[in-house]
Amino acid sequence: MPEEKQTTSAQNFAGNVMKYSVASYLGFVITGVALIVKGLLPSQVLGAPVTFMTYTATFMNLGILGLDQALLRFYHEPPAGAKPRQLFAACTRLSVAFMLVLGVVCSLFFARPLAAALGLHTAGPGIVPLLFVNAGLYMLVRYLNVLLRLENDLRAYTAETLWMQGCYNLLYLLPGFFTSSVILLALAAILSFGVVVIAFGFKYRAAALEPLPAPLMAGVARTALPYGIALAPAQILFSLSSGVCLSFVSNYCGDTAQGLFAFGYSLAQMVTAVQAGFSTYWGPYVYAHYREEQERIARVHDILNLLIFGFFCVLVMFEDVVFWIFADKRDCLAIFPLLMLAVVFNILCEGTVYGNSIARKPWHDTIGIGIGAGSNFLLCSLLVPSFGLTGAALALAASNGLAFLYRSATGQMHYRTIPSFTKTISGFLLAFAVTAIGTLLWQQFLVKFALVGAVLFLYCTLYHTQLQKLWQMALGMVRRYLYKK
Repeated sequence: MPEEKQTTSAQNFAGNVMKYSVASYLGFVITGVALIVKGLLPSQVLGAPVTFMTYTATFMNLGILGLDQALLRFYHEPPAGAKPRQLFAACTRLSVAFMLVLGVVCSLFFARPLAAALGLHTAGPGIVPLLFVNAGLYMLVRYLNVLLRLENDLRAYTAETLWMQGCYNLLYLLPGFFTSSVILLALAAILSFGVVVIAFGFKYRAAALEPLPAPLMAGVARTALPYGIALAPAQILFSLSSGVCLSFVSNYCGDTAQGLFAFGYSLAQMVTAVQAGFSTYWGPYVYAHYREEQERIARVHDILNLLIFGFFCVLVMFEDVVFWIFADKRDCLAIFPLLMLAVVFNILCEGTVYGNSIARKPWHDTIGIGIGAGSNFLLCSLLVPSFGLTGAALALAASNGLAFLYRSATGQMHYRTIPSFTKTISGFLLAFAVTAIGTLLWQQFLVKFALVGAVLFLYCTLYHTQLQKLWQMALGMVRRYLYKK
């Protein structure tokens, strides 16, 4: 392809990513407000509701049976002659039925031990039914979000995503200024998710109520259920990782330490600003074009690496500024680089693991995340009693790293997206160096700033080709915008 056509194609691709990024970047405004709220709330008030919402995501992924991923994977290739919306209706109905049975059984027979195991025992067994109601509503919100993404309804997708971000990150926290009751905070979360379900569920009721004859339902289930169930443990364990750390910190270090860890991990999610909107567009794009666009997919991997590693360095360099603002949370500063590294491992999977899904071998992702969750539990049990918050952060980073290694290795066997393993490994070694600098020199701002700045320069040198391409793409988009004007 001529260079001019390649540049235009890259600009169009970047433009599509930017369109899908609008919702995510606006969502970061909500996340920023949520961080301010978390910074203002006392640590002992913050821990329990954040833990409740963390386990909401865990039980949502348990009840959804991985069928949201089946919907994403097979939307362009619906099984059994189904239409895309019939696939959506089938997956939603199967998940709702399973979540209803699971919630009733756990609430009637296992409420007390579940509340204790999740670190929510102070709220009593009555918190468990609320947890399942919230998870069920979140599940419906997520299904609607996937449908809007797949149908390219960008306006509705943006609005629904912002509501969902508000429900998951912010609205449930606001009663914390008036009460420390976990029950009341849980009811606020349920009410917020319920409003989204009613508003968008009514608008897209035609998709949810799509006619689905029994033979067609059975045909869809035969393909979607095995694929989804193979992935379901991965989705559950993935959302469980931070919850495990929160539970250990609560049980060994108390509510204040739990609140500090919850705040630090929420703040670490700032790294995902690089990924904002990208994953929304990228998943459907890969599944639709993996046969003919492998070279572009590999190029995007390197660009994603550059952006993530670079932003990670910038955040470590300027992390002190955040903790000057939230002075009472300054104890998080020592573990913040480790928490960000844990998030970086999760983000980088976006470019390395699609081979498992393309080859229809999702169990590799499940095994990898299972390795991560198991090692996280083991490391937390060994490190948290002795090292407290630092032990929990180290456990989370190490376990996410193990999950990343396994999933990426198996994904690359089926579909290669890493053009240069040497460059990628070098990037990781530099990331480990930044983490060590930030953790060991957390009280030496100027020294830390200088050393991490030097590593950032090495990143720019290592990925100079990708940096040049980004610059050219940015200039091209500016020219096109000015030309339209």
